[in-house]
Amino acid sequence: MGAEECCDDHMEVSISDSLAFREVQRVLQSVRMDPFLIDLRDKDEYDYLLLAVDPTRKRDLDEEAMLVTTLKALSEAVPKIDIMYHHALLNNIFTMCIWYLREDTRDALLDLITRLAAVADQYLRECLQMLVNNFAPPRPLVPTTEQPRWLARKKEIYYQLHESLKMISDTVPLAARILKDIINRSMPKLFDTKAKMVSFVECMLGLDTERLGDLIGSTLLEKVVDLLTELDVNITWEDILQEEHSKGIFEMELEDLDDDEDNLGQEGTKALFGGNVFADKLDGLMVVVCEHLKSCDRDRLFKEYCILKTIFQKAVLKVHKSKFAQFIMFYACSLDPEICGVDFALFLTDIFTKEEDDAIARMSAVSYVGSYLARARFISADTVVAVLKRLVEWCDSYCKLKRDPLKPIDHQIFYASCQHPEHLSAVLLTLQAVMYVLCFRLRSIMDYPNLKSQLFQMPIESILMDRLEPLKVCLPSIVNEFLRQARAARLFNAPVDLPLEDIVESDLSKAFGGANRLDMFFPFDPYLLRESDRYIRPNFEFWSLVQTTYSNNSDDDEELGDLDAPGMNVDSLDDHIEIDFKDDDDIEYSMNKMSITPHRSFHPMAMSSGSGLSMPARIRPSVSPPS
Repeated sequence: MGAEECCDDHMEVSISDSLAFREVQRVLQSVRMDPFLIDLRDKDEYDYLLLAVDPTRKRDLDEEAMLVTTLKALSEAVPKIDIMYHHALLNNIFTMCIWYLREDTRDALLDLITRLAAVADQYLRECLQMLVNNFAPPRPLVPTTEQPRWLARKKEIYYQLHESLKMISDTVPLAARILKDIINRSMPKLFDTKAKMVSFVECMLGLDTERLGDLIGSTLLEKVVDLLTELDVNITWEDILQEEHSKGIFEMELEDLDDDEDNLGQEGTKALFGGNVFADKLDGLMVVVCEHLKSCDRDRLFKEYCILKTIFQKAVLKVHKSKFAQFIMFYACSLDPEICGVDFALFLTDIFTKEEDDAIARMSAVSYVGSYLARARFISADTVVAVLKRLVEWCDSYCKLKRDPLKPIDHQIFYASCQHPEHLSAVLLTLQAVMYVLCFRLRSIMDYPNLKSQLFQMPIESILMDRLEPLKVCLPSIVNEFLRQARAARLFNAPVDLPLEDIVESDLSKAFGGANRLDMFFPFDPYLLRESDRYIRPNFEFWSLVQTTYSNNSDDDEELGDLDAPGMNVDSLDDHIEIDFKDDDDIEYSMNKMSITPHRSFHPMAMSSGSGLSMPARIRPSVSPPS
């Protein structure tokens, strides 16, 4: 008896649905005429249909069940829908928000959208726009969607949107091109909320898979990197330092040892940013992008890396105010060190050594490769040596061209009158990058006899002793640490000393030379964003963890782990610090703060601006001896 009742109920529902479908088709047909000719009863029924799909209406369970039936009926009646006579109906459909609907209602609505999109030359753009509009929840729902119980529902909604877009792109060849344009126009703006940015980008990156990803993946990643970079350059170092006036920029890589690691990665960094809205948005987006890269299989990751590499060269490499966006490349490389990690180092080196590239790109590339090789734990010592060899050979070839023992050099005149200052500055940047890398990696290289032999054969000593005296232009903290380690490793045949007492602080290396040393930006200085720090920290080399050639591997070294990591307490905000450069203890102290972005940057992008960069928050300035 129960089975018979169930069967009767099913037949009744089917009959009711069939009647509803026919009724909806009849109503749509009845209003396809001049408004003055429409029967009043038909007009009332059409108005009731409009009310049934009113996007602003709140519905109980019975009303939502009726909406499901109406949407299904409209899906069957798509050929009857006419944009001229049913404009109000279409407007209601295209402005509906799926975030307020139950799963079966969303299914019915999205089925209607995919069917409308397939109508030739009619509703494709409107359907795609409607789906993109639902990438982020409406503002009133944002607090709710952050609750754990909403996470599953959010994933369901993303999945339904992705499936609908994939179905449309499979059905309509033109869809992918129009979708790219719509996403471009709909991207979150700088002052949109963090919730909107994160939700939109998370949903958008979900499209970067399989066939649809092959069609529009490069556009999606390009838009994301553009947004990251825009947020990044709007974070000033003054913002990061606000509320930290009692803490110093000279202890930027020192942590409070009493805090545990979790606390370091959260409270400390949060305090540094003082609630900066741009940093908070960027932090959330970095989490989304890193999760996207983490979810890729090996083949897909390599495709994403290749796209990101192209975008990086075009949109990030020459942005001298970028502080965090470049770490997307760092993280992508860390996921596949053998292929992506090595390739990125060679890619940067190629940019630098190709003289047909513009000077800004070349000098930025050598800054990047130096910082990358020093900080990336996942890069092997043999890769480091291979890249250093190319950089040193390039420097040596330039120095050989300028060597004329019969002509004494007045350095001030030479640097100021150099016919190709971009070549000279490239040499100085490269030499400083080489020394910087060796400060971090010399000890590990010395552990491999074959690599040690290759390093000892490089003409580093002859470059350092060149009559141009390049060491006078490089950052003293790097020079002294490098020379200290080089002496311990017996890298040179003869002593290499520098008259440090003659070096004075320069606001900007105006003419590259004389007593003015070179200051530069190291793009992979310690990462300061709180939430996304967990993706970078495991693969990042902090200075305090580095084993130097003069280190005795004492147990004290292990106790100092992560001293220079973000999230620590710092003590002073002095603009200068007195260091006795003849005292090894003071030199070691200065190198414990191995993040060395200057108060005034030599970066080539700043040379034409007439002013230096703002002082970074945990990225230290150059250090001068007492005057």
